[in-house]
Amino acid sequence: MTYSVTYEEGFLIREIGAIGTKPDIAITELIANAHDAGASKVSILIPADYDQYITVEDNGIGLSNSEFEQRWLKLRYDRRRHQGSFVEIPNDNDIVGKRLAFGRNGVGRHAGLCFNDSYSVETWKDGKSNLYELALSDGSQPIEVVNSSNYQKGGHGTKIKVLVKRNLISEQELSEIISARFLFNPEFKVEVNGKQICLSEHPGIVKTQEIKPIGNIKIKLTLVDSSAVSRTSNQHGVAFWLGGRLLGSPSWSIQGNQILDGRKSFAKRYTLIAESDDLFDYIEADWSGFKSDFSSLGVITDAIGVFVKACYLELSKSEIDRAKREVINIHKSEIKELSQLARKELYDFIDQILAENPDIKPELLELALRAAINLEKSRAGVALLHKLTTISSEDIEAVDSLLQEWCASDAMNILSEIDSRIKVIEAIERLSSDHSVDELHTLHPLIEKARWVFGPEFDTPEYSSNKGLIKTMDTVFKKKHKKKNFLNSAKRPDIVVGENSSLSALGLEQFDEEIKKTKKVLLIELKKGGFEIGREEMTQAKYYVDDIWHAGVGSSRPFIKAYVVGDTIDNFTGKFESVGSDKENQYGEVHALTYSEMVRTAEARLFSLKEKIESRYSGLEQDKLLNELLATPEQNSLDLAIGE
Repeated sequence: MTYSVTYEEGFLIREIGAIGTKPDIAITELIANAHDAGASKVSILIPADYDQYITVEDNGIGLSNSEFEQRWLKLRYDRRRHQGSFVEIPNDNDIVGKRLAFGRNGVGRHAGLCFNDSYSVETWKDGKSNLYELALSDGSQPIEVVNSSNYQKGGHGTKIKVLVKRNLISEQELSEIISARFLFNPEFKVEVNGKQICLSEHPGIVKTQEIKPIGNIKIKLTLVDSSAVSRTSNQHGVAFWLGGRLLGSPSWSIQGNQILDGRKSFAKRYTLIAESDDLFDYIEADWSGFKSDFSSLGVITDAIGVFVKACYLELSKSEIDRAKREVINIHKSEIKELSQLARKELYDFIDQILAENPDIKPELLELALRAAINLEKSRAGVALLHKLTTISSEDIEAVDSLLQEWCASDAMNILSEIDSRIKVIEAIERLSSDHSVDELHTLHPLIEKARWVFGPEFDTPEYSSNKGLIKTMDTVFKKKHKKKNFLNSAKRPDIVVGENSSLSALGLEQFDEEIKKTKKVLLIELKKGGFEIGREEMTQAKYYVDDIWHAGVGSSRPFIKAYVVGDTIDNFTGKFESVGSDKENQYGEVHALTYSEMVRTAEARLFSLKEKIESRYSGLEQDKLLNELLATPEQNSLDLAIGE
């Protein structure tokens, strides 16, 4: 029995997507087709009302009858495969050099269907013209030629004509859209109802840089001061221009990846032009944006973000300096009364606020400084006087000896670090025995703060999460383990949550022959309260080390040190295993560790200081202790009130 494929009514309209429903996209596609036909001029007639004709005529290369059949009537015609990436240009169109084609998928040619279920195409070359009348169809074909004729005609070109029954667009709106979507090119002119459209230019250039974010992709970035041109606010953001045509709409968010807060005055003033000829393969057929499966878009977004942030800070520097001087002058007399250390802390506080929010409103900045001054007065005044009046003779001698050897700020920094470490150990000791504790959001962050316990090599601020390591973790635990057992946490993408444990990895990045690589990885697997570590857990941790090493972190192969931390260790389970084929090729090791052993090790590394000043910490309430260790800085909330 023979079966035949048929087409549902309206199939082609659904196939071409927004091109068949949005008039601005439809006519943009017809202009792009003229560009790809080597035209130097496109003339568009837009009627004032329905039941009149829209025409789009160009002086491109035109089509013969056989070319029309092979190209126009073939759905999803692969232009690059059959014609190459460059445009065929008529000799008499005075176009110098090569022109890169916009088209890829062969869907834009049917844009006339946006306005009616039928349209006509007249196309001529080599002294002969062919006229085709096309209409939507169903059954054996989605569109059909209902009539055709040919006759003698000189020159070359193509003319699309359609009687408007739906989706009419006004002349003014269309002119503005075309002007914004095509770059100025003296070899490509567009007219609407006899008036030449002024295509986009990029005046007000502030800074330009070419980046190569990944592979052979090159992108030219140009920061433009939008106040130099009369563009509407919706033109602000990152504007991708591919071969001289705008992709989608400019935005400071690239498919969910935020580049800049659009509420900032910088975002409202500047536009970033991103020009490339290497991204055509990764865009939607209707030029609405990038394809959802374009996996490298995140890398490109990050590279653009680095450029934008550098421009942001550079252009905001003078404003930052001015704002700082003004707010300090208001409180000059009060600041002079403070100690040198207190003044330094105030200046650092103001610098931090301005670095994060260069366009903060002056009144908010002044309010923040006033509050900080009052806090410094309170902290340095009454409390200090009270301590001096009640201090013992032994402590007086200790303070005198301390100040002879150390300056106050150095002593404060060192004591603050020691205090923080002791509090972390105090919190771990309390919580590890509480089986109801949420190890992901409470215990795991504390353990990461105490990574110095696992060895002196981990006691550096450079030991942290990095993108290569997060990507590797994501690859290992999404592909090598069932999702129901291991899921990435939305709040902590570098932590994997399991049924009985949570697992995190931190890497140390170093320069190796001028190339930054992850050299060492600390892997911490925390078991829930009451959990006993056995052979199975050690073997599983060994597999993790093996998988992560083979998955790779970027192009590096780091040494991986894994710790499995639980309540107890089974008597038949060894506390250490190396990972690697032999002693010469070891690339990791696994350690079993109890919470109590971890606390004892930490106290020993701190020279048992906690025991000597036990009363300072034993009276701390648990909630207050955790809030101090895990809370985020208060001044971050100032982001909510940025100046216009």
